[in-house]
Amino acid sequence: NALRDILRTCDGVVSGSTALRVLLPANDAYSTSWSPTDLDIYVPFRLLTLIACLLDGQGYQLQLRTPVDVAGYAGSSIHSVLAFSKGHYKIDVVVSVNTASIAPVFQFHTTAIMNFVTA
Repeated sequence: NALRDILRTCDGVVSGSTALRVLLPANDAYSTSWSPTDLDIYVPFRLLTLIACLLDGQGYQLQLRTPVDVAGYAGSSIHSVLAFSKGHYKIDVVVSVNTASIAPVFQFHTTAIMNFVTA
């Protein structure tokens, strides 16, 4: 699986709706009939160029570079967010300022959305 290889190579983690979907698959008991709309991959700054190259190799195109206003996050660990797309598939790459890919996830405003999966 290409995604699993990219996550391993780039020390990446998946968070957001896709991770939640993995943790809570479609099930009548949980009423999880929704589908994720994009894929959020978190990587350390040192591997930014590598993940961009690997996604490009899979046919994804860089859409825009979104500056992150870190003023609202004391000690924010987000360096930048890159948006990639391939047809209707979308990937947001959240770049951590330090060596821990997962650091930005722990800055979410509530523990209910602090979920992640990795390869």
